[in-house]
Amino acid sequence: MKIGSVSQQTGLGIHTIRYYEKQGLIRRPVKDSSGHKCYDASDVEILGWIACMKHSGMSLSKIKKYAKGFYDKDSAICIALLQEHLGHLFLQHQSIDHYIAVTQDKISRFKSS
Repeated sequence: MKIGSVSQQTGLGIHTIRYYEKQGLIRRPVKDSSGHKCYDASDVEILGWIACMKHSGMSLSKIKKYAKGFYDKDSAICIALLQEHLGHLFLQHQSIDHYIAVTQDKISRFKSS
């Protein structure tokens, strides 16, 4: 599939997809007879994961390690990176819960005064 279709399916911009390709986060796609790059379902899958991990705070260097493990079918590396990231997400979740509680308390105080 062409980059425009990949962009629509993943929600990532074409420039972002090209940047991730240059950074080695996804494989360089093969070109068709017209010279257009052709992406496959595994590229769409990994781009979806990359977007999720990036939005949730994983560094590009760790995402690159994850992508290498994904393409190499090295589940041990992928699991280790995801477990580490999940730990960070749980810590963020606890912090956000605290901030929500503090904010709700402040709103309540303003409403009662």
